[in-house]
Amino acid sequence: MGNSYREKFFQTYNSTHVGYLDSDDKTKADWFADYVQINYLPVFSRKGGEGLKILEIGCNKGFALAALAGMGFKNLYGVDMSPVDIKTAKSLVPSATLQCVDAHPYLRKNRKAFDFILLKAVLEHVPKDKVVPLLESMREGLKDGGQVIIDVPNMDWIVAQHERYMDFTHENGFTRESLAQVMRNVFSSVSVGKGKPVLSKGPRGWMRDILRPVFIRAVNFGLRLVGEGAPDIWWDCRSIIGIGEK
Repeated sequence: MGNSYREKFFQTYNSTHVGYLDSDDKTKADWFADYVQINYLPVFSRKGGEGLKILEIGCNKGFALAALAGMGFKNLYGVDMSPVDIKTAKSLVPSATLQCVDAHPYLRKNRKAFDFILLKAVLEHVPKDKVVPLLESMREGLKDGGQVIIDVPNMDWIVAQHERYMDFTHENGFTRESLAQVMRNVFSSVSVGKGKPVLSKGPRGWMRDILRPVFIRAVNFGLRLVGEGAPDIWWDCRSIIGIGEK
């Protein structure tokens, strides 16, 4: 049988899973616009800004690429294995070059082509023995000095168990240590940081801005009392973001 269950599940991914989790596309696009601005834009800006050639692998419906297009980026590319998602992405971000194709042959045809390659909420779906080959293909797709941004769920998060098992197609879970370990086997320079949350707007958002750091400090104080390395756990962020350079 091999990985036949994966083929079946990904063929029906939107109709049997994503459609039951996500809000409407407009709400999700708005969330991505904020998330990309907070977490990715500073990285792109340090490398030259709007003229960069950026590829997203597993671009889904194109929300992240649409956010970048809205910020003025013009050289945007995306690949995904779902024809339904690619069709939606083409309508959402018509300025991007999008293909329904597997990443490995695509990157072999586009060696040293990109300044950045983005991988968000994808690596946790990749079988363990396929993770390093995927990253190696990504490295080959980068220009010299190019970078990858790899964004994955954080398995040290306070409700990480739910994040790990909410999707039957999740194959791996990463902490900052294991993500860095994997990336160091492929890229010459690696840094891993916390994904910053998109907070609610209005009075609810203001209250979270005030109360969130207080809560974090209180829990961290408790973890220091526990000891045994507990204070070093990144329990307060849902995602972790690794940046690797070729």
